[in-house]
Amino acid sequence: MSFLNATLIFGLVAAAIPLVLHLMSKREPKSLPFPAVRFLTSSYQSNRSRLQVRHWWLLAMRMLAIAAVAVTLARPAIARNLSTTWLSIGIVAALATALLVMSAITYSTGQSKKLSLGLLAASIAAFVVSLGWGGVTAARGPTLNVDAQAPIAMAIIIDNSPTSAWAQDSQSFLQHHKTIAMELLSRLTPSSRIAIIDRSPEPASFSIDLSSAMAKVESLASRDVVAPMASRINAALRLVRTSELENRQVLIITDLAESTWTQQPESLQNSIKGAESPIAVTVINPLEFRGLNRRLDIPKVADQTPPLQTPTPVSITASMDAVGSEDMLSESTETMEVSVTIEMLIYETDSSLPVIRNGELVVPKTESVDRTNVRLSPGQSSEIVLRIPPLDEGTHHGLIRIVGDDAFSTDNERYFTVNVRPATPLLIVGADPEESFWIANAAAPYGWDSSNSEFKIDIISERDFLAARLDDYAAVVLLDPPADTLLEPMLVDYVKRGGGLFVCLGPAIKEPTRDEPNSAGSLLVPRFVRSWRVPEGTFLQSVRSTHPVLSPFDVVTGGVPWNQYLVTQYWQLDVPDKDAPERDIVLMKYESGHVALLERQFAMANDGVAPGRCVILTTPLPALNGSAGKWNRLFGSDAWPAVALVGQIAGYISGRDSAASTTTVGKPNVVPLNLVKAATDNGAERSNSRIQLFSTNSAQAVPIDVNASADSVIIPEVSHRGTYWLRGTDLATGFSANLTEDAAITRRISPSKLDEWLGAGNYALAETASDIDFSRGTQTQSVLLQSPAMLLALAVFLLEQVLSNRFYRSSLTKPSNSTRKGMLPA
Repeated sequence: MSFLNATLIFGLVAAAIPLVLHLMSKREPKSLPFPAVRFLTSSYQSNRSRLQVRHWWLLAMRMLAIAAVAVTLARPAIARNLSTTWLSIGIVAALATALLVMSAITYSTGQSKKLSLGLLAASIAAFVVSLGWGGVTAARGPTLNVDAQAPIAMAIIIDNSPTSAWAQDSQSFLQHHKTIAMELLSRLTPSSRIAIIDRSPEPASFSIDLSSAMAKVESLASRDVVAPMASRINAALRLVRTSELENRQVLIITDLAESTWTQQPESLQNSIKGAESPIAVTVINPLEFRGLNRRLDIPKVADQTPPLQTPTPVSITASMDAVGSEDMLSESTETMEVSVTIEMLIYETDSSLPVIRNGELVVPKTESVDRTNVRLSPGQSSEIVLRIPPLDEGTHHGLIRIVGDDAFSTDNERYFTVNVRPATPLLIVGADPEESFWIANAAAPYGWDSSNSEFKIDIISERDFLAARLDDYAAVVLLDPPADTLLEPMLVDYVKRGGGLFVCLGPAIKEPTRDEPNSAGSLLVPRFVRSWRVPEGTFLQSVRSTHPVLSPFDVVTGGVPWNQYLVTQYWQLDVPDKDAPERDIVLMKYESGHVALLERQFAMANDGVAPGRCVILTTPLPALNGSAGKWNRLFGSDAWPAVALVGQIAGYISGRDSAASTTTVGKPNVVPLNLVKAATDNGAERSNSRIQLFSTNSAQAVPIDVNASADSVIIPEVSHRGTYWLRGTDLATGFSANLTEDAAITRRISPSKLDEWLGAGNYALAETASDIDFSRGTQTQSVLLQSPAMLLALAVFLLEQVLSNRFYRSSLTKPSNSTRKGMLPA
């Protein structure tokens, strides 16, 4: 047995105070002979002995009460694996006490003195056995680290994921987490080893001292990009296991949000169970989510590269959730309806901003350009449409927000960026002018011949192709080209120097001869195998939905009904293996499994010029007239999928949609650099440059060195939601970043889910810092006896009061037999 406050054991000396007071106050009675009452001597002696027995029991209770208080204040503790032994010792001590009581009762009632002495001897023997047994057990038992001054190796994991920004009772969850961590640190000794671990990817390490650990806790803020909780727990377990200290603890302060505890790591239970030395794991969950949360989903911009002075619609979904357990939410909360105001703001265009002034970030002002109201009930969502006003050429940033605050402001704002560009030159080459007009209208559905069109389109025939200046166009579209056109060196050179190309293969290529089975192939297109006919028809299927050409189709409700637009004939291509110099990426296939749409990629040239994009469709478009009309019905009635596909391919090969202007946090982002050309007017080559990255979540600009030949810059990781500006010489661009919609799910996981993570019985749950038992991480875990000792002290005090009241009432109020008979006591 050990004591948390061992020095208070000396309080047992105070148990002798009642005995000392009794001896000091006891006087020897004077002898006054009184012959008239001599015959009452024997009755008097009997009453006196009974009175002495009562007196000594009262004295013993007072001494035992003081001793019990001293033991309680000393906070005794025993080893958990010896709890049965100490329970047996306690039973023997209780038996000794019972025998002592029986001996006293037997003696006071005047029964057999031999019986009384026998019970007394048995009681003394039982006391000796219990004391001896307890002494041996305490001497041979393990030493317990229950001393408050014992050092501990402790890793405190503070969950600062996005949900930690939830505000409740005028404080965020993260502030509550930090308060608990500071209280825990205040209970530790300076010699303890402390590690503060948050949800960042920073390696886990022990702090230099308590002060540095507290400083790290104070500096923590809610993070948009977090490392998996399983990896942080594993890092904490590995770290504390390296400590030489016996007591090792891992404390997890979390809100138990579902977005944090998403997957069950199978190795985590093994890490906790498989340790040779025990590591106590405690999950601290101080608060629960409750209240109403209004939120916005990621906005969908109709065109992220709109033409000049053209309004652009933006759709966004607003919803409201009632968060919390059923007993927390009242019926009025579940049925209430509120009016929500949603506003769109655009940052003003200012070439001198953003800038760092006096250590603070100064960004352009925002202007409200659109606003609407919507009524929402818990569990209800509503899709609304706002409009970006006509804008000048350049990069423009904006945000959509819910006016007003609620418990969780993180999902009240969403960000977007659009790049307004002048019309992109596009060349369409085809034998049939009518079909070329169809493709032109599909590439620019708002009117390709207007001044505000996305594309400036020229249409020529096959016979005029050799006379065209391809360098004047960002991309070229070949509709059913002959084999000779694909073999033209100027076309191959155009693509290798950065030009875009879209080829729709059709009957004009003709079937290869038996002597030259691959004569129709070229460097731009894989070798042809044969023309494949499907009389009953087949249809397109997407195989790479994340590709920029196909990603917009992935969000179409119910999917794209390609099976309604049949293809009856196409070219079968011989796609080279992955080790070939030209790598082909298959984007779509037919139901038969043959390639339908692919992108052919080329290696970068020796001069550092990036090649263009080449996309091939193995069936002709629009296939309305002549022999090509029998190949497919992609441009049949209501042919919106084919029209949208052509528009996506045109934007992709021309580079118009190459800028990922709106992305999500946690991913790298590639930003095109619209710098000056490689050679200036005087012939001087462009030199290396340095640009700066500004963010609304940082008061510092990040410098980025850009190579002279680079046409884009890679941001390795977008770590915060918000707006980002890239500024440099002849450069004013940027992008926006949003949290993913599943990054802040405020539903709490169930206890069974936590058991799946950590293993039932491998951890303890706590709500406050005072619930933490710092002795759980020792080699032999302890059991505190403070509560049983406190109950014992209370029971002894109550018994002392009962005996005291009974004794004094008997002495002062009840007359003796001599008094009732008119005789005086001695």
